Amino acid sequence: VKSEQHGTATLIVKFDKSTVKTYQNVPITTDETVLDLLESKTKVTLTSGIITEIDGISQVESANLYWLFKVDGKLADKGVTETKVKAGSQIEFYLGQFK
Repeated sequence: VKSEQHGTATLIVKFDKSTVKTYQNVPITTDETVLDLLESKTKVTLTSGIITEIDGISQVESANLYWLFKVDGKLADKGVTETKVKAGSQIEFYLGQFK
């Protein structure tokens, strides 16, 4: 069953302080996950369900920097394959220290 489009979302990918890609008004479907949204706009490498690279920029385990994401400004409490995107949401990926 093909999902219907149900609005749009904003995707922000912060590679570093000066390199930020913003995709606005990205069409989303009713059961779209954060991973689906990210994969619609970037090249993603997943290892065991965890994002290890976005558009060629890898996490840096030695510096405790990992690809993390926020939904509407709040750190996500589920993974990219479990978190659904709601219409009007802002999803932001960034390299951050995992505490």
